[in-house]
Amino acid sequence: MNFVKQLLIFIGFTGMALRASSQFSNEAMPLPLQQFYDYCKQQTPVGYSPKLNVLTLTPKSNLHYLFPFYNAFHDEEKFKQIYGEKGFYDEMSQYFAFAGDYRSALQYLQKSYDSVDDRTRKKVYRTAAELTDMNIKHVNARAYINFAAKTHKVLMINESFSKPVHRAFTKSLLEDLYRQGFRYLAMEMLNNFPDRQMARVSMLTGYYAGEPVAGELIRSALEMGWTLVPYEDTAAATHTANERDSVQAEHIYDILRKDSSAKILVHASFGHISKMREADGHIPMALAFWRLSGINPLTIDQTDMTEESNFGYGRVVYQAYIQKYTLTEPSVAMVDNAPINVIDKERYDICVIHPQTIFQDGRPTWLNFGGTRQPTYIKPTSPMVFFVQAYYQSEIDNNDNTPWQLVPADQTYLTGGGKKFLLYLKKGKYKIFYRDMNYHILNTLSIEVN
Repeated sequence: MNFVKQLLIFIGFTGMALRASSQFSNEAMPLPLQQFYDYCKQQTPVGYSPKLNVLTLTPKSNLHYLFPFYNAFHDEEKFKQIYGEKGFYDEMSQYFAFAGDYRSALQYLQKSYDSVDDRTRKKVYRTAAELTDMNIKHVNARAYINFAAKTHKVLMINESFSKPVHRAFTKSLLEDLYRQGFRYLAMEMLNNFPDRQMARVSMLTGYYAGEPVAGELIRSALEMGWTLVPYEDTAAATHTANERDSVQAEHIYDILRKDSSAKILVHASFGHISKMREADGHIPMALAFWRLSGINPLTIDQTDMTEESNFGYGRVVYQAYIQKYTLTEPSVAMVDNAPINVIDKERYDICVIHPQTIFQDGRPTWLNFGGTRQPTYIKPTSPMVFFVQAYYQSEIDNNDNTPWQLVPADQTYLTGGGKKFLLYLKKGKYKIFYRDMNYHILNTLSIEVN
């Protein structure tokens, strides 16, 4: 059987049996998280409210990266009922990503999936093992996208909320695309209400802009000269999915109405960038934009072929594929000089396959952003220190010498290297904030990374 036929069997998941039970990871919590979990369960953290029925990062109009854990851990069963068990784990995976604990984010995301039965799992691995290498090759994803972008005015790339690695990859594209004349960065995560703040990064830039890698993506874009464009539907809470995606498409097309020569990079979530009408009639944003503008966008999926994927079957496909092909960089699979999409071949033009994460002292090494940031170990000032955050000194200086509403360059509660906290920071001046489990500031330290 030739490679293409084998691949079609490999990606064809229609009719595959999925059991509706959750699949739990046996990997234990890292010690700092276990201690924090026990504290939230057994104590009453400052700020905990038994009346709260929604998890949030922004109590009292300030960013508080530990706040959702207080309530989720203390009242776990209540919030599982509110969100549903799978919804709870999906929601929590995002808060782990915000806090700088990527491994736990992946573990909780996995818990939100339907499990795959053993028969299906074995079939996927067997098919992957039998794939021939004759016609397939993997090319550097950043270089290939830069090449493919030369014939397009609009690029659309997606992300998973729980995976900052997707934002890190989008960040890696900015410089190449800017050289090609792309100037507009339209982002679903940006605040589209009147109180938005687009000239600098803060909680008013957008809810998901509060995730540190997202903050770095936005800062880099502003420093290069990109124009940020919020395009979310401000009435999304009351609109249907079709209405929301249609409004998003209109907002993106408004850029071209005002600047017909515009070249646009769109950063969206999940299937919004699909160009295929769904079986239920839903028209995703990318397809709505294509119909509205007459411009066929180049669509780039990251969500299917990153570790843990974004659904149970995709997770198994990713694991089997990576076992067959050991990748060391974000890649695009090519057959006969054309890109192939391992899972959703009809939905997207390009599929980025991310390698498995390498961890150093609990933190992903891809946080070095291709070598532009360096691992920086922060020694705790006392045994009470639980959480460390590095803010840009200039942003602190321009915010009344306080961190409130600002987004850190990096942060974590994970320790390693002799109980030190590992942060990834580029050259510059920072102010380190040391916090306890109640988010109280215990101490600060000004540092310079050379």
